Amino acid sequence: MGYGFSSITVPVALLFYTNRILNPALVLVELVINGYVLFINRKSIPNIWWRVAPILIGLVVGVAIGSYILSLVDPAWVKFVTYFMLLPLILLQAAGIRKPIQAEKTIAIPFGVAIGTLYSVTTISGPPLALLFNNQGYAKQDFRAALGVIGVGEGGLDGHRLLFYWALQL
Repeated sequence: MGYGFSSITVPVALLFYTNRILNPALVLVELVINGYVLFINRKSIPNIWWRVAPILIGLVVGVAIGSYILSLVDPAWVKFVTYFMLLPLILLQAAGIRKPIQAEKTIAIPFGVAIGTLYSVTTISGPPLALLFNNQGYAKQDFRAALGVIGVGEGGLDGHRLLFYWALQL
């Protein structure tokens, strides 16, 4: 529910609105959705916390990078890159291709940076997260809890960035 919302909404909405208009509204909606997903699956948080904590650390850097990119890049290029990067990931997930990553701890922080950057620019992070968590063999409840933790982290960080941006505009 949480990661599928943006995966469906953003590509369609980008046909009509720029990411600078779309991003603030979706961040707030996703924060609520992911908070609900996290609340429902809260019993699984202890199972996944140490696996997703490094990803959260990377998110902090990634959101800052994405915010900077968002202020510089032409919205048309953001649309193109969003479709170009995410379509293969969605297709891989739909095909059921799974290859567990042996060095999960090694890739966690760089993966978090990439996810934070992607989320900050597009509000989409579900396909790469789902692919990683499916590949790593997360149980259903753990999968949902991990998505909820990362989603709340993304929304919280990006929400703070948006508040700061709006404050500067006043």
